[in-house]
Amino acid sequence: MSRTAVCLTLGLALGACRGETEQPRAPRSDTVAPIGTGTELLLTRERLAVIEEWIRASVARDGAAPASLDDVRPPEADAARYAPLERFLRDGWGRAIEYEYTPETRSFELRSAGEDGIPGTGDDVSTTFAPFP
Repeated sequence: MSRTAVCLTLGLALGACRGETEQPRAPRSDTVAPIGTGTELLLTRERLAVIEEWIRASVARDGAAPASLDDVRPPEADAARYAPLERFLRDGWGRAIEYEYTPETRSFELRSAGEDGIPGTGDDVSTTFAPFP
């Protein structure tokens, strides 16, 4: 018996002993996608939600809305966790998140220009909310 045949026989026998089949395994549906296949969108949504929490905490603490995104900070207890802060104020594509406060309606809007980087197109990501009931 050739050396190659012996190696193949041993490999198949060892695989069979461990209960493995020769069929390839199907990819798991909960596998995280690599960068470039939607994770930027997920990261953007996550960051918008985190910034919204910070704005709500700021309004509850100070009684006033932040004037700009430069005034938005995480709660003191969590500040070290979000260092450097600038990273969390950017969307999943690395661009600055926009913040707009409308005093008449006491509402906020957080926006990302999306994958194409052009505001006002279909891939924009935004959230609008009012901090006061």
